[in-house]
Amino acid sequence: MAQLLIWSPGCREWLNCQLDEVTWLDRQLLSGGKDATLHRPPRCAGFRYVSHGWELFSHDTTYQVYVSPAGEAPLNYESVQAEARHVLPAALARYEHHMVSIESVVRLEAGIWRVSVGKWPLQVYVDVPVPRRQDPTATGNGELATQEERTRLPGSAAGRGRGNLPVPDAVADVRAYLERKGEARMAMAYYYQNFIKGAVAAQAIPMIEVAIALDLTGDGAVSDYKKELQRLIWREQGHARELAEFLLANGLITKADLDLAEKVAAANEASGKAEAARDRLRYRQKK
Repeated sequence: MAQLLIWSPGCREWLNCQLDEVTWLDRQLLSGGKDATLHRPPRCAGFRYVSHGWELFSHDTTYQVYVSPAGEAPLNYESVQAEARHVLPAALARYEHHMVSIESVVRLEAGIWRVSVGKWPLQVYVDVPVPRRQDPTATGNGELATQEERTRLPGSAAGRGRGNLPVPDAVADVRAYLERKGEARMAMAYYYQNFIKGAVAAQAIPMIEVAIALDLTGDGAVSDYKKELQRLIWREQGHARELAEFLLANGLITKADLDLAEKVAAANEASGKAEAARDRLRYRQKK
């Protein structure tokens, strides 16, 4: 199944974690942006899919991260800390130019887990069905959804129609788009560089790194490119893993595109554009 779903009481909504992206447990996800003591990416905890499994890691320099199995107690940080099976310590060094001390990592087995950072808890479903209730932590019988019901869950992988095939002329439409948008082609090649290089259990690199390296307006630019490509190929979003496979299998991003992107990134680093982008994007994140 390779699925990880998060219920955030702070945001009151489901989040379906993508296989090729880090899902950051940041200020917005945990508290809806209310708690200024929580960090923003990449100085926080996060989930990632590595070697056919989900890992929780932490770069948080302020808070320990507690992980406990789901139980009968109400979902709050006190119960998570009291029943913690894993505790990820606060990081010893802060991020500076994407360098960090050895991170704390725990690999989660399939099941229902609770995670707390500061006073903010989450409930996490790893490769298991999710509750019928919109709020899975509400009191009640706690029945779990059937597979058929799960396919209709908003935000779930199946609910987004991942079985849909690419539309006719998708390859031609994407090729035309990338020929018109050279920046998008470079950005996607740089974003999926580990796939192009044939890395084992390849994952996309963080969007913020792409934005800094190529001097984009922000990581939202990469997200916008992905959304447009998904629209051209499937007429819908929710095909994060398939997107890399589609682009590579059809020769829409190549080693030549990555070589060009890396040359631009090196030039930006040498000229100081990358440093200016770091400062600019760091400032925007703190606003």
